[in-house]
Order: sequence, then structure tokens, then C-alpha cells
Amino acid sequence: EAITGLDLVEWQIRVASGEKLPLKQAEIKRNGCAIEARLYAENPETGFLPSTGRLQHLRLPGAVRFDSGFEAGDEVTPHYDPMLAKLIAHAPTRETAAQGLAAACGSVEIWPVRSNASFLARTLAHSAFRAGDVDTGFIESHLPLLAAPPMPSARALQAAAHALVSRSA
Repeated sequence: EAITGLDLVEWQIRVASGEKLPLKQAEIKRNGCAIEARLYAENPETGFLPSTGRLQHLRLPGAVRFDSGFEAGDEVTPHYDPMLAKLIAHAPTRETAAQGLAAACGSVEIWPVRSNASFLARTLAHSAFRAGDVDTGFIESHLPLLAAPPMPSARALQAAAHALVSRSA
């Protein structure tokens, strides 16, 4: 949809209702490249087990399109699919789309529910992924790097240091 400007879900509904496709393949114009990542409430460090609880803090990046049914204050329960959002980056090339999506995934803020945001950012930034050198064993062969615990941001470290100094004063 991002590269064609067409609502493909609408097309699926129309075709399911017996209508013909409105355009032929040759009539569809493409613009750039789009990559989608699915943000899940799961913990890559524990084998991608679901993470549940109240989303006390949730900030999704504004630099990419996102489709989400969750917002801060919502509860992630074990009774439904733990997908929090789909993040979609569109750019002139695959490389720049992957770079933009990696940055967006790296800027996702979720607390205290765990997510796969850092895993996605590392995957999108990996040189083999960027080169298109992926297969069904990609995640397993790179898992120690991709699922490593995320490092706190400089902003988070600064806030923690400020809190400690304030508390000791």
C-alpha cells in the first residue's frame, strides 16, 4: 500500500464480494520501497515469550506509519495475540527504508511490558539483512546478537542519575 498508494484490503473485500480487480498489474505504479515490522509484547531474551500487563508508558515513533490498537493505559492480556502495532517505513530504496525503520524501532518506548522493539532494530540494522542475505535460519544463526538485552538510552541513564543525585541530596 505504501509503494502503490492503493488500499489493498479494500481490493480484497471487493474481490471477495465478486467484483473484478480495478487495475491490471501493468497499470499499477510503484514508488520506492516499504518495509513493515510487527511490534509484539514479547521478550526475545526468554525465547519470545509473551509479556503481559498494563502499558503504563507507550510512545510509538512519529517518523513512520504505524497501525495500532493499543495506547498507554491499555492492558496486554494473555488471551489475545500480543501484537501491539505494525510499523511501516517507506523510502526511495530498501536500504533507506530499513535504516528508517531500524531507527523507528529503536525509538519505541514501552514500560513495563517487554517488547521486541530492540530485536527488530538490531535485525533491520544487521549488515546481512541490509544486503538481503536472509533465509529461514537468519534469526537462529544471529540470535545472541539480535536478542541481547537492550541498552538504556542516554536519556534514560541521565534521568536515573538525576533521580539518584536528587534522592541522596
